[in-house]
Amino acid sequence: MSNKQLELEDNTQDNLLQNFQNYRKMCTVITTNGVHLKGIIEGFDRYDIIIISTAGRKSLLSKKAISTIFTEE
Repeated sequence: MSNKQLELEDNTQDNLLQNFQNYRKMCTVITTNGVHLKGIIEGFDRYDIIIISTAGRKSLLSKKAISTIFTEE
């Protein structure tokens, strides 16, 4: 993969996460080992995502451990 493709993928991912964070959309995160987490994205950086679950618990997830993120909307 070229550097340009990597930059485009990072930008697309960041835009999606920024949208989820700004509009406080409820989303489901599925990890690579099959765990489902429902919550709101509180923040993210290049390597990690912080999600607040519906029970109010904060979780720090490595982006490498995430398989899928989607919203119910």
